Amino acid sequence: MPGADWLLQGLTVCRRCGYAYYGKRAPRSRKYDPANTLRYYRCIGADGYRFSGRSVCDNSAVRGDHLEEAVWDQVKSLLKDPRRVADEYRRRLVQVRDETREPDEIVRLERQIASLRRGIGRLIDSYAEGVIDKAEFEPRIAGLKQRLSQLQERHQAAVEVAENERELSLLISRLEDFSAKVTAGLAGLDRTGMQQIIRTVVRRVEIDDAHIEIIFRVPRSMAPPAQNHQAK
Repeated sequence: MPGADWLLQGLTVCRRCGYAYYGKRAPRSRKYDPANTLRYYRCIGADGYRFSGRSVCDNSAVRGDHLEEAVWDQVKSLLKDPRRVADEYRRRLVQVRDETREPDEIVRLERQIASLRRGIGRLIDSYAEGVIDKAEFEPRIAGLKQRLSQLQERHQAAVEVAENERELSLLISRLEDFSAKVTAGLAGLDRTGMQQIIRTVVRRVEIDDAHIEIIFRVPRSMAPPAQNHQAK
Protein backbone atom coordinates (compact mmCIF):
# COMPACT_ATOMS: atom_id res chain seq x y z
CA MET A 1 0.00 0.00 0.00
CA PRO A 2 2.41 2.68 -1.12
CA GLY A 3 2.12 6.30 -0.09
CA ALA A 4 -1.18 8.10 -0.38
CA ASP A 5 -2.86 5.42 -2.53
CA TRP A 6 -4.64 4.47 0.69
CA LEU A 7 -5.68 7.60 2.57
CA LEU A 8 -6.67 5.68 5.69
CA GLN A 9 -3.70 3.35 5.97
CA GLY A 10 -3.06 2.52 9.63
CA LEU A 11 -6.30 4.17 10.82
CA THR A 12 -8.98 1.60 9.99
CA VAL A 13 -10.03 -0.87 12.69
CA CYS A 14 -12.66 -3.62 12.77
CA ARG A 15 -15.19 -2.99 15.52
CA ARG A 16 -16.11 -6.68 15.69
CA CYS A 17 -12.74 -8.35 16.19
CA GLY A 18 -10.34 -5.48 16.81
CA TYR A 19 -8.00 -6.31 13.93
CA ALA A 20 -6.89 -3.66 11.48
CA TYR A 21 -8.27 -3.23 7.98
CA TYR A 22 -5.77 -3.26 5.12
CA GLY A 23 -5.86 -2.17 1.50
CA LYS A 24 -6.59 -4.77 -1.16
CA ARG A 25 -7.12 -4.48 -4.89
CA ALA A 26 -9.60 -6.67 -6.76
CA PRO A 27 -10.61 -6.93 -10.42
CA ARG A 28 -13.96 -5.50 -11.42
CA SER A 29 -16.66 -7.98 -12.35
CA ARG A 30 -17.80 -5.88 -15.30
CA LYS A 31 -15.30 -6.37 -18.08
CA TYR A 32 -16.62 -3.41 -20.07
CA ASP A 33 -15.68 -1.03 -17.23
CA PRO A 34 -12.65 1.03 -18.33
CA ALA A 35 -11.11 0.83 -14.84
CA ASN A 36 -10.11 -2.79 -14.33
CA THR A 37 -9.60 -2.82 -10.55
CA LEU A 38 -11.33 -1.68 -7.38
CA ARG A 39 -9.74 -0.79 -4.08
CA TYR A 40 -11.13 -2.30 -0.89
CA TYR A 41 -10.35 -2.09 2.81
CA ARG A 42 -10.50 -5.61 4.24
CA CYS A 43 -10.39 -6.88 7.84
CA ILE A 44 -7.32 -8.97 8.63
CA GLY A 45 -9.53 -11.24 10.75
CA ALA A 46 -11.51 -12.19 7.64
CA ASP A 47 -8.46 -13.80 6.01
CA GLY A 48 -8.57 -17.48 6.84
CA TYR A 49 -5.00 -18.12 5.69
CA ARG A 50 -3.73 -15.89 8.51
CA PHE A 51 -5.45 -18.07 11.14
CA SER A 52 -4.68 -21.68 10.21
CA GLY A 53 -7.22 -21.70 7.42
CA ARG A 54 -10.22 -20.38 9.32
CA SER A 55 -11.23 -16.71 9.53
CA VAL A 56 -11.99 -15.20 12.93
CA CYS A 57 -14.23 -12.38 11.67
CA ASP A 58 -17.10 -12.03 9.22
CA ASN A 59 -16.99 -8.25 8.87
CA SER A 60 -17.36 -7.14 5.28
CA ALA A 61 -14.80 -5.45 3.10
CA VAL A 62 -15.64 -1.86 2.17
CA ARG A 63 -15.05 0.02 -1.05
CA GLY A 64 -11.95 2.16 -0.67
CA ASP A 65 -13.26 5.10 -2.66
CA HIS A 66 -16.57 5.16 -0.74
CA LEU A 67 -14.91 4.87 2.66
CA GLU A 68 -12.31 7.53 1.94
CA GLU A 69 -14.94 9.89 0.59
CA ALA A 70 -17.07 9.45 3.72
CA VAL A 71 -14.13 10.14 6.02
CA TRP A 72 -12.89 13.08 3.97
CA ASP A 73 -16.35 14.68 3.99
CA GLN A 74 -16.38 14.51 7.80
CA VAL A 75 -12.85 15.93 8.04
CA LYS A 76 -13.79 18.82 5.75
CA SER A 77 -16.80 19.52 7.93
CA LEU A 78 -14.53 19.70 10.96
CA LEU A 79 -11.97 21.91 9.26
CA LYS A 80 -14.24 24.59 7.89
CA ASP A 81 -12.53 26.89 10.38
CA PRO A 82 -9.03 25.43 11.03
CA ARG A 83 -7.92 28.33 13.21
CA ARG A 84 -10.82 27.67 15.55
CA VAL A 85 -9.61 24.08 15.87
CA ALA A 86 -6.05 25.25 16.59
CA ASP A 87 -7.37 27.67 19.22
CA GLU A 88 -9.23 24.81 20.90
CA TYR A 89 -6.05 22.76 20.97
CA ARG A 90 -4.22 25.66 22.59
CA ARG A 91 -6.93 25.92 25.24
CA ARG A 92 -6.59 22.24 25.99
CA LEU A 93 -2.80 22.54 26.11
CA VAL A 94 -3.03 25.32 28.72
CA GLN A 95 -5.45 23.16 30.71
CA VAL A 96 -3.07 20.20 30.57
CA ARG A 97 -0.19 22.34 31.78
CA ASP A 98 -2.31 23.59 34.67
CA GLU A 99 -3.05 20.01 35.66
CA THR A 100 0.65 19.16 35.66
CA ARG A 101 1.32 21.83 38.34
CA GLU A 102 5.01 21.03 38.81
CA PRO A 103 7.28 20.48 35.75
CA ASP A 104 9.48 18.02 37.68
CA GLU A 105 6.59 16.05 39.19
CA ILE A 106 7.41 12.89 37.24
CA VAL A 107 11.06 12.90 38.36
CA ARG A 108 10.07 13.62 41.95
CA LEU A 109 7.56 10.78 42.00
CA GLU A 110 10.07 8.38 40.44
CA ARG A 111 12.54 9.20 43.23
CA GLN A 112 9.86 8.66 45.88
CA ILE A 113 8.86 5.34 44.33
CA ALA A 114 12.48 4.16 44.20
CA SER A 115 13.04 5.20 47.83
CA LEU A 116 9.87 3.44 48.95
CA ARG A 117 10.86 0.25 47.14
CA ARG A 118 14.22 0.31 48.91
CA GLY A 119 12.38 0.71 52.19
CA ILE A 120 10.17 -2.27 51.40
CA GLY A 121 13.25 -4.31 50.53
CA ARG A 122 14.95 -3.41 53.84
CA LEU A 123 11.79 -4.26 55.78
CA ILE A 124 11.56 -7.67 54.12
CA ASP A 125 15.23 -8.32 54.88
CA SER A 126 14.69 -7.37 58.53
CA TYR A 127 11.78 -9.78 58.78
CA ALA A 128 13.72 -12.56 57.06
CA GLU A 129 16.63 -12.05 59.44
CA GLY A 130 14.36 -12.10 62.49
CA VAL A 131 14.99 -8.46 63.44
CA ILE A 132 11.23 -7.81 63.55
CA ASP A 133 8.42 -10.28 64.16
CA LYS A 134 5.35 -11.03 62.03
CA ALA A 135 3.02 -8.88 64.12
CA GLU A 136 5.17 -5.82 63.41
CA PHE A 137 6.06 -6.74 59.84
CA GLU A 138 2.58 -7.25 58.37
CA PRO A 139 1.00 -3.85 59.12
CA ARG A 140 4.17 -2.02 58.15
CA ILE A 141 4.56 -3.82 54.82
CA ALA A 142 0.85 -3.32 54.07
CA GLY A 143 1.18 0.41 54.71
CA LEU A 144 4.27 0.73 52.53
CA LYS A 145 2.64 -1.19 49.66
CA GLN A 146 -0.45 0.98 49.87
CA ARG A 147 1.70 4.11 49.73
CA LEU A 148 3.63 2.64 46.78
CA SER A 149 0.39 1.97 44.90
CA GLN A 150 -0.75 5.56 45.47
CA LEU A 151 2.56 6.95 44.20
CA GLN A 152 2.45 4.72 41.13
CA GLU A 153 -1.06 5.94 40.30
CA ARG A 154 0.04 9.57 40.62
CA HIS A 155 3.12 8.84 38.49
CA GLN A 156 1.00 7.22 35.75
CA ALA A 157 -1.36 10.21 35.76
CA ALA A 158 1.57 12.63 35.49
CA VAL A 159 3.06 10.62 32.59
CA GLU A 160 -0.28 10.69 30.78
CA VAL A 161 -0.51 14.46 31.25
CA ALA A 162 2.99 14.90 29.81
CA GLU A 163 2.16 12.65 26.84
CA ASN A 164 -1.05 14.61 26.21
CA GLU A 165 0.93 17.84 26.24
CA ARG A 166 3.41 16.50 23.67
CA GLU A 167 0.59 15.22 21.49
CA LEU A 168 -1.31 18.50 21.65
CA SER A 169 1.82 20.50 20.84
CA LEU A 170 2.44 18.32 17.79
CA LEU A 171 -1.17 18.60 16.66
CA ILE A 172 -1.10 22.40 16.95
CA SER A 173 2.09 22.53 14.92
CA ARG A 174 0.64 20.33 12.19
CA LEU A 175 -2.61 22.27 12.07
CA GLU A 176 -0.75 25.53 11.64
CA ASP A 177 1.45 24.02 8.94
CA PHE A 178 -1.44 23.32 6.63
CA SER A 179 -4.04 25.84 7.83
CA ALA A 180 -3.11 28.05 4.88
CA LYS A 181 -3.84 25.18 2.50
CA VAL A 182 -7.15 24.52 4.19
CA THR A 183 -8.10 28.18 4.04
CA ALA A 184 -7.17 28.33 0.36
CA GLY A 185 -9.45 25.42 -0.38
CA LEU A 186 -9.62 21.76 0.61
CA ALA A 187 -10.81 20.81 -2.84
CA GLY A 188 -7.43 21.70 -4.35
CA LEU A 189 -5.38 19.35 -2.16
CA ASP A 190 -3.66 16.34 -3.67
CA ARG A 191 -3.97 12.95 -1.98
CA THR A 192 -0.77 13.43 -0.01
CA GLY A 193 -2.15 16.65 1.46
CA MET A 194 -5.47 14.97 2.21
CA GLN A 195 -3.68 12.12 3.96
CA GLN A 196 -1.64 14.50 6.12
CA ILE A 197 -4.76 16.32 7.27
CA ILE A 198 -6.66 13.10 7.95
CA ARG A 199 -3.82 11.69 10.04
CA THR A 200 -3.64 14.92 12.03
CA VAL A 201 -7.27 15.08 13.10
CA VAL A 202 -8.43 11.43 12.95
CA ARG A 203 -7.41 8.95 15.63
CA ARG A 204 -9.02 5.89 14.03
CA VAL A 205 -11.90 4.76 11.81
CA GLU A 206 -14.03 1.95 13.24
CA ILE A 207 -15.85 -0.26 10.73
CA ASP A 208 -18.80 -2.54 11.35
CA ASP A 209 -20.29 -3.59 8.03
CA ALA A 210 -21.96 -0.44 6.64
CA HIS A 211 -21.53 1.55 9.85
CA ILE A 212 -18.45 3.74 9.83
CA GLU A 213 -17.53 5.74 12.94
CA ILE A 214 -14.74 8.30 12.79
CA ILE A 215 -12.93 8.91 16.09
CA PHE A 216 -11.40 12.38 15.97
CA ARG A 217 -8.49 13.65 18.01
CA VAL A 218 -10.32 16.90 18.70
CA PRO A 219 -12.77 17.35 21.60
CA ARG A 220 -16.08 15.57 21.05
CA SER A 221 -17.95 18.89 21.15
CA MET A 222 -16.09 20.01 18.03
CA ALA A 223 -16.26 16.76 16.07
CA PRO A 224 -19.01 16.23 13.49
CA PRO A 225 -21.68 13.78 14.68
CA ALA A 226 -21.04 10.14 13.80
CA GLN A 227 -23.07 8.90 10.87
CA ASN A 228 -23.91 5.61 9.22
CA HIS A 229 -22.14 5.45 5.87
CA GLN A 230 -22.84 2.91 3.17
CA ALA A 231 -19.25 2.24 2.19
CA LYS A 232 -19.50 -0.94 0.16
